[in-house]
Amino acid sequence: MDQDHIKVKLWLEDVIQEDSIPQYEINSKTMSILTQLAERNKRINSDTEIVAEDMRQKAVEYDLEAQRMQKVLDYLGLSLSSLSQSGDHSIKILSDIALLLGLKDCTSSSLLLGIINQSRTLNKVLDDRAEESSIYSKLISKTKSALVQANSLQRTFESLEEQHTLHKPVLEKRSHETEFFHNKAKQYHKIVREAEDVNYLKEKSKPLKDKLEIYQDLPPDLSLAKVKVEEAKLQLARLEEQLSSNINMLHS
Repeated sequence: MDQDHIKVKLWLEDVIQEDSIPQYEINSKTMSILTQLAERNKRINSDTEIVAEDMRQKAVEYDLEAQRMQKVLDYLGLSLSSLSQSGDHSIKILSDIALLLGLKDCTSSSLLLGIINQSRTLNKVLDDRAEESSIYSKLISKTKSALVQANSLQRTFESLEEQHTLHKPVLEKRSHETEFFHNKAKQYHKIVREAEDVNYLKEKSKPLKDKLEIYQDLPPDLSLAKVKVEEAKLQLARLEEQLSSNINMLHS
């Protein structure tokens, strides 16, 4: 059992009878709460004891003052029973004022000091309330301004949402159009490259055709001319086949 648990257990036994202590779960959170309650209860008990002791002391002082006043009245041959109803009422009022102001006696100087202190306290309270009222007014003003701004932002947000909803089909259409033109541009670049390849092959095959025509003009009985002609034909056939393939791809 740790120190905090011991303190809590002793406090519960002091406040509640040991047999009446309810069961409680022992964990860090519960012990923390009970420890705080125990410490707070001890502080309250200590403060209460101080106030009670002060009240007992004041009661003794009032009793001594009453005895002194009684001696003065006896010396003057007066008694409370001999006072008029008005005088008795005035004494009660003075007594109530002294209690209200926390005075030890009802002398004029004590009453004057008590009234002055009470006036200062009243003025301080009034000043504090005026300051609180000013702060409250400022907070109200700021709150109203914040509400106006919040409403304005809400209206702006709703307007933006409405515009987004209205323009969404247009934006989607433009997005599709952009994608379409992008694809078309890619196809165009591909066709341009293929056309350039076709033109290149045409230019490359032109000298071979010219050369073949020259070979075809040679006498048919020359074996060497035939060999060269056949080679030129084969090379031209390959180029024409490649050209035809590129043209087919261009139109596909």
